[in-house]
Amino acid sequence: MLGFVIVSHSKKLAHEVIELCNEMKKYDFPVINGSGTAGEYLGSDPLIIVEAIKKAYKKDGVAIFGDLGSSILNSELAIEFLDKSYDKSKIKIMDAPLVEGVIISMAINDEKLTLDGLTAELHGFKTMSKV
Repeated sequence: MLGFVIVSHSKKLAHEVIELCNEMKKYDFPVINGSGTAGEYLGSDPLIIVEAIKKAYKKDGVAIFGDLGSSILNSELAIEFLDKSYDKSKIKIMDAPLVEGVIISMAINDEKLTLDGLTAELHGFKTMSKV
């Protein structure tokens, strides 16, 4: 089972995505809001994301979902900031739309799901949505 980190420029938006998706959770796993900045301004902060990753970290991995370019860049930076006690190969930024990607991921997250499996599922969704 994976842990999830939601990184939006808006802490409130991420909170609402988490609230919506918590309704679809079948199992207990961490979904952590890694959004916003220290001053509560719009944006993202790698240090806030680092703390969110630490809280969401599970042995099977952490999937990070971002909304815009700099949230992805700051997530990449946050992964680099982690110390050696975290297996960085088990932390991945998902290439998926924020809301739809998190909803799908929440619905299928179970003890058998891996980061590679989730990546494949989300890729299949993106392919189907283009048809």
